[in-house]
This record gives sequence, structure tokens and C-alpha cells, in this order.
Amino acid sequence: MMFTENKPSTEPFSFIFLKKLCSFALVIILVFYTYNQFSQFSGSIDKPNINVRRQNSKKALSEIQNIKIIVRVCSLYPINCTYNNNECESNEYVERRNIPDCNNYYALNFQEKVEIKITPFINDIYFHGIVIDNKFYASLFNKSNSLYIVNDQINVIYYSFTISERIVSDYVYGLAGGGEQEFADFFVYTDHIVSLNTLNATTLVLMPTSMDINYQEESYYDLSSIISNVGGFFSSLSGFYVLLFGATKLAPWGFLQTYVFSCLCTRYQRKLIRKLQIKYEPIPFVSGRTKNITLEERVQSIENILKEYYLDTDFLNLLLTKYNKIDDNNIDDNSIDDKV
Repeated sequence: MMFTENKPSTEPFSFIFLKKLCSFALVIILVFYTYNQFSQFSGSIDKPNINVRRQNSKKALSEIQNIKIIVRVCSLYPINCTYNNNECESNEYVERRNIPDCNNYYALNFQEKVEIKITPFINDIYFHGIVIDNKFYASLFNKSNSLYIVNDQINVIYYSFTISERIVSDYVYGLAGGGEQEFADFFVYTDHIVSLNTLNATTLVLMPTSMDINYQEESYYDLSSIISNVGGFFSSLSGFYVLLFGATKLAPWGFLQTYVFSCLCTRYQRKLIRKLQIKYEPIPFVSGRTKNITLEERVQSIENILKEYYLDTDFLNLLLTKYNKIDDNNIDDNSIDDKV
């Protein structure tokens, strides 16, 4: 590990102590940060995180093909509906629900002002949902969204909505996230204007309080988030340590070779030592000077172990092979020219 590596013996003792002190401090910071990440996870199991964002109206309306508000009208009588002086467009996109006298669904454009007239009488009216780019978001709280309407009057309806993504079931206690469900949440209030020109007709004026689109998303602080945050924080601490004290030694031996196999599988280590002794005699950097071994053999052993464990020479081999082929072709061409 970077923060616990062996320090060169040629460095002054005070500098080695400084490096050890810095390593210890960075390890403590990393442990504290990891503990904090798991604390945040445990706190989000019962109460997921809520992320809120807002899409500007001009940008939203330019990027999104169409936005339609779906209104459900309930009446005991067959009704006639006009929308901005045209016949209301019945919406077939939504799934119909078998509710008596309440199966009139109308799609209204999301704009600054929408006016619809309905005759003869309305029992209830609900915001059923919203369609954005042909994707339907149902309102889960139709009953609570029932509007107080006075028939034969102008009813001004102010509304806003939020596209919510709610977690309905967690996976592995939230460690792997959870199942999600999307819906539209409406906030509505009404005002009434008495008018003598609306005899036998109820006028609804729908006016959004904001043309922005709000999004609300629930999310667990899951295991992937913890690993990503801890890994990123460890990389930043490692970069800070390298900036102060330089890069660490290249270590091709991992946790299994260094710790697990030394405790649980000594047979594996014996095989590894036997093969190293056969292939690299003497073993570079370890065996020291050995009788009857020439300097050329020692250098060759060093090259072999560096090539196998430390250095990647595949590109050099490929480059040399291509160069030799080009060189051979040039020799063949020269031979032909000489013969000619």
C-alpha cells in the first residue's frame, strides 16, 4: 500500500519520520471518510435521498417535442367540451379505469393559459397525469387532486407539477439500489369568477404557476456509490502523497500472494519459490552474488524477471518484428535489382 511502503534507508531519519507521520494521517483520514460513507448509507436505508432539479421552461419546451396535461372529467350527464374554441381532444394514450361516469379524458397543451368550456354539469375534475414526449406519468393521488368547481362560472385553476421517481422496493436492503416508479405530483388551487355570459356552461381556465419542469428523484446511498466515493477519495490522497514524496515502488505482488497464500497456502509459495529458482538462477535482487555465475548471466536474469513481472515489452517486440519484415523486404528488392 502506498502509505505504508518501505522507506529508503539513505534518507535522513527526520524525513523518514515525516513520511511515516503523513502516511499515518492519510490512513486515518481514509478510515474516517469510509466510516462516514457507511454512516450515510445506514441513514438512507429508511429514508432515501431526494435529489431535486429544475428544467428551464424555454430549454424544456425547445428540447421536448410535446407536453400535454391529461384532465379527467366526471359527470352524470353526457358532456360537451370545447378547448380554446375547438372541440376537446379525447386522449387515448392513458389507460382507462372503469369508474362510473368518470371516463372523459382530455389532453391539453402545457402553455401559459388554457381555456375549456364544459356543458352541462361537472361533478368532479382531476389532473390525471402528464405526457412528455409520448411518455405518460400518472398522478397517484387523483382523489386528493379533485378540484373544487362551481358550475356555470369561470373557474381559474392554478397548478404546478413535479415529475417524481419514487423507490417502491429496495434491493438487498438498499445496497444494490431499488425498484423505482415514476409519477406526476400536482399542486393545485382554484379561484372563481362569477360571469353572466357562461349560462349553462362551466369555464375552466388552467394557468401554470411556473413554466419550468421540476424533477424529484429518490435514490439510495448504495454500495456502488460507496465504492466510487471511497475509491475516488483514495486516489486523491494517493496523488497528494505522490506530489509530496514521489511515486512508490512498483509492486506486482497483490494481497493474495503477500498475505493470504503465506498464511493459508504455503504449498503455493513453495512451488513459486521452486520455479523462480529454476528459471532465475540466481534470483535477481535477492540471492546476491553467487559463485560460478558470470556477470552476463546475472544481467540476463535481471532482464528476464523485469520482463515477466515489471515491464511490458510487447509493443517493443511488435515494433521490432515489423521493422525486421520491412528490412527483409528491402534486402530482397536490392537483391533483385543487383541481378537485373
